Amino acid sequence: MNGDLSPLDGDSPFYVSSGLMLLACLLKLPALVRARGRDWLLSSICALLFLGAGVLFTTAQSTIALVNSGTGVPNIAAPIVYILLVAFSGASIVLVLNWRGETGTAQPRRLSRITIAAYGVAVLLIAVLFSLGDAPVEQRTRFDLYYATTPFIREMILLYLAAHAVASLTVGHLCRRWSGEVHGTLRTGLRVLATAYLMHFVGYDLMTAAAVIGRWTGHTWDLLIVIARTMIAPSAVLGAAGFVLPLIGRSTAVRYWQLAPLARTVRPVRGAPGPTPLPLPWWKPSVHLRLTRRQTYISDRILACRDHSDPRIRDEAHRLALARNATGEEAAAIAEAALIVAAVEVHYAHGGHDPPPRRRVNADERTVSSSDLVHISRALRSRIVKDVRTRTRSRRRP
Repeated sequence: MNGDLSPLDGDSPFYVSSGLMLLACLLKLPALVRARGRDWLLSSICALLFLGAGVLFTTAQSTIALVNSGTGVPNIAAPIVYILLVAFSGASIVLVLNWRGETGTAQPRRLSRITIAAYGVAVLLIAVLFSLGDAPVEQRTRFDLYYATTPFIREMILLYLAAHAVASLTVGHLCRRWSGEVHGTLRTGLRVLATAYLMHFVGYDLMTAAAVIGRWTGHTWDLLIVIARTMIAPSAVLGAAGFVLPLIGRSTAVRYWQLAPLARTVRPVRGAPGPTPLPLPWWKPSVHLRLTRRQTYISDRILACRDHSDPRIRDEAHRLALARNATGEEAAAIAEAALIVAAVEVHYAHGGHDPPPRRRVNADERTVSSSDLVHISRALRSRIVKDVRTRTRSRRRP
C-alpha cells in the first residue's frame, strides 16, 4: 500500500507467502475439527494464520486493483488491509498472553480482554476515519505517502501504524523473555517469533512512519517504502513458522521420533516384555498407538534394570550439568539420562541378571524420575552422558 514502484510490482511473493500461511492453517484443520473447540491454543493459531494469509493476499497489487474496481470505491482496499493488519496484531498479543498463561502467567484473560477491546476500537476507528476522509485518487502502493497529509486519512494511517508497532514490540518482548524459561521447539519457536516481530517493527513500522513524517516535512523518501514492502512477506512467513514450530513439537509423530534415541539405549535390557505386534495396515498407521507402545517399551526396560541404578551417578551428573550452566530442567534430564545409561550398561554386563545384594539400592532410589521421556532422550546427546557410558563400559567390560 505504499508506493507505485516497479521493483515491487510482482505479486508472487505476497501470494506465495499467503498460500504458505493458509496451507499451515489447513494442515491443522483436521486436528482442529477433532478438538471440537476444546483446544483453545490450536484454534487461536489457526485464526492467526488465517488472518495473516488474508493480510498478505489483500496487500498484493492485483488484489487491491480488483477490490477497488469491484466495489467502485477508490482505495477501499486500504482500510481493508489496515483492518486485517490491526486484527492480526491484536490477535498476536492475545495468543501470546494466553499461550504463556498456560505456564503460569497471571491474569491472561483480563489482559486479553483489554487487548481485544483496544484493538477492536482501533479497527472501528479505521473504518470511521476512512469514511470521513477524502481519497478519490486510486493509489495501489503509494497510499500512505500520497495521503500522508490528508485530514482523517492521515490519522487513519498513524492509527494503524501505531497499533501494529505496539503489537510488534509487545509480542517480540514477551517471546524473547519467555524463550529463556522454556526448551525444545517452544524455545525455538519463540525466538523465531521474536525475530519476526522485530522485523515487523524495524523493517515496516519505523520505515513507513519515517516516510510519512518525511512527507510532512516536504521530503519524498520512497526508498524507505521500498524497504518496508520487501519486509512484509518474509517477516509474515517467519512469524507463521514461529507459531507452528511449537505445535509441531507437541505432535504425536514428532514425540515418537524424539523417543527413538532412548528406545535404542534401553534395547539391550533383558527380562522385559518385547513390543506387542500392532495389527495396523500400512496405509492407516496409528501414530498415537505407536507412541504409547514406545513409551511402554522404554518404561519396562528402565524398570527391568533399575536395581543396577547407582544414585551417585545421577547426583554427579546433575552437579556437572549445573556447573556447565545447564538450567534446572536440563540438569535433571541429563542426570536421569546418565543414570539410565549406566544402569543399562551394568545390566547388560551382568547378562541381564540381578546384581549382588550389596549393589541394590532402596526403593526410593530405584524410582525412576518423572522427568519427561522426551527431555531424557534429548539429554542422551550431552557430553556428560556420553562420558558416563564410556566410563561404565570400561569398568564393566575391560
